[in-house]
Amino acid sequence: MPRVEIRKVEAYRLPELREAAREFLAAGDPIRLKNAKTVLLKPNLLGGFPPERAVTTHPAVLEALIQVLLEMGKTVWLGDSPGGTGNLQEIWQVTGMQDLAERYPVRLVNLSSSGVQEIEADGVRLLLSKILWQADVTINVCKLKTHGLMAFTGAVKNLFGLVPGLAKTEYHKHYPNSRDFGHMLAVLHASVRHRVVYHLMDGIIGMDGAGPSAGRPRNFGLLFGSASAPSLDYVAARFMGFSLKQIEYVKEALHEEGIIPSQIEYPLSFRDHRLPKVDRRTAGLQSRVMSHVPPRARVVLRKIIDLYPYVTDKCQKCYVCVKSCPVQAIETGEDGFPVIGTDKCIRCLCCHEMCPHQAIGIHKSLLSRLFVR
Repeated sequence: MPRVEIRKVEAYRLPELREAAREFLAAGDPIRLKNAKTVLLKPNLLGGFPPERAVTTHPAVLEALIQVLLEMGKTVWLGDSPGGTGNLQEIWQVTGMQDLAERYPVRLVNLSSSGVQEIEADGVRLLLSKILWQADVTINVCKLKTHGLMAFTGAVKNLFGLVPGLAKTEYHKHYPNSRDFGHMLAVLHASVRHRVVYHLMDGIIGMDGAGPSAGRPRNFGLLFGSASAPSLDYVAARFMGFSLKQIEYVKEALHEEGIIPSQIEYPLSFRDHRLPKVDRRTAGLQSRVMSHVPPRARVVLRKIIDLYPYVTDKCQKCYVCVKSCPVQAIETGEDGFPVIGTDKCIRCLCCHEMCPHQAIGIHKSLLSRLFVR
């Protein structure tokens, strides 16, 4: 039976995190981990955001895992392929990864420049970093957050970081809406899950509201773990107040693993647990609305339920949004500020996701605002 481990952890205290990591890994697939020599830790490193912003996996969680794996005699690699075109060395530094590599015998690996393995499954062509096959096993270390396009982001969504560099923008271009993008995520998960030995979720300080980068840090005080990514996501998303209908890609991933949600085991003390006052108003709004609409009416209604990004007065002219747009819908205006062309915009919200200054707002049509209420 699939099982999700949950532990109440109020702060990033290393001894407590180390104890939890040791117990979680022992409850997963200890034989497979024991036989592995090289372990890749795959955190959520969306961009150059400091740990206190709760956008990226906290370095203390990774440090606990590193200590446990080194005690086991493992060779540890730490790597990701952040979104956009950010300087990876700067991202290592700001997120605390460089500090870990300087204090421990850990190799930082760039998943964007380590070669590509091409896979095709269920009509989806996947370009994935070869690092996934060069390491014996991978531990997926994700973050508990809401998400503007996908409603919720956790273990399954974090695997998208295995796609190298700017190839991510092509996926956003080809799969701009939540339904198609979600199917791609489910196919990606099915293609790589045999390489991932465990999934650990940092929900100690997570995020709600306009996630995955512009939301509100929240002290949820929880650490999750499971050998099954969709099982972990299902339980964590329920704690945030999402139904399975609102996270279709998790539902598809559960089906692919042959898991019925009612079969998922987790501690009895958390059976009725709900995280208080989670702001889900902008999380996956379009997909939430469309889930109540008959398929034939979705094409027409999608034009009425319009959500599109715009540049606010918080803009610092860093042009991350310009570089991150998969369809080049953002240009520099005469005053030097970015201008988003709504006729070209595909509403993937990459600019909102990648902006380090929370300067991209989301305009909602009248019908969308009614659904938010």
